[in-house]
Amino acid sequence: MKEHSEEPGSLVHRPVMLLETLEWLDIRQDRWYVDANLGGGGHTRAILDRGGCVLAIDRDAKAVERFLEETGSRYSGRIVTVRGNNAEIAHHVREAGVTVSGILFDLGWSTLQGGESERGLSFSEEGPLDMRLDTTSEETAEDLLERLPENDLADLFAEGDEPLALPIARALVQARKSGRLPRTTTDLAAFVSGVYYRKGFRRSKRHPATRVFMALRIRVNREYENLEKSLSGSREVLAEKGGRLLVLTFHSGEDRIVKRTFRQWVAEGEANFLFRKSLPPGEAEVRENPRSRSARLRGVSFGGG
Repeated sequence: MKEHSEEPGSLVHRPVMLLETLEWLDIRQDRWYVDANLGGGGHTRAILDRGGCVLAIDRDAKAVERFLEETGSRYSGRIVTVRGNNAEIAHHVREAGVTVSGILFDLGWSTLQGGESERGLSFSEEGPLDMRLDTTSEETAEDLLERLPENDLADLFAEGDEPLALPIARALVQARKSGRLPRTTTDLAAFVSGVYYRKGFRRSKRHPATRVFMALRIRVNREYENLEKSLSGSREVLAEKGGRLLVLTFHSGEDRIVKRTFRQWVAEGEANFLFRKSLPPGEAEVRENPRSRSARLRGVSFGGG
């Protein structure tokens, strides 16, 4: 979601809604901002290039290493990187010893991560059914397919807005009983496509397996649970000194959590909307980067920030 391929076989960094996020973060010289999902580093670089300082967090050790290798000492003194979970954002900010003026969450996973076939995040290339952003975590997508009963699998896929959640779950359990459970990303994509074909669904622009992969990735990485903790931690960081919190979502489940949380804070008088309705990407950006079409930006401010 954060980036897309400029041409087949290449991975070009393209942060989504960059101008909008920079504008609403209100970047000021030498003030500190948190990029809670470093990914390919596009938002972080843009903040640094505008004179801001950044505490950048990512669960993916490779993402942090890649960013440091690419930037070297260019932003020395103005960048702190943390390999960790943004659900612990308040702890990371306290450890860095900085006063934060703004926090950005970009919940789309990086194309650079998806392009690493050993992660199993994409079905464009064959890879294991892993899907862990933090490779020290224990449970993989294959583990879920191996152990979850039919109803739980169906609920998992339904959380990803999969219209054929139950038929896909039922087919997977039957395949598991007969020893034919998909073991690779391409096998699972073909398996889901087969269920769609048997149900008479016609092929659309979106691959039939898209929602199933997304639902598995969300569960493996506990993304909903982490998001709620991350939002709570962000409020803790910003409530006293003031500042702005922006969240870029790419899925209705994520957006519902952010929308509900922001409304509650505003109703309690703890925050103010920066803009009442979520902002979509512009038409030009969607044409240039079709993957950005599902993005929605929401923002609140604390203490007049």
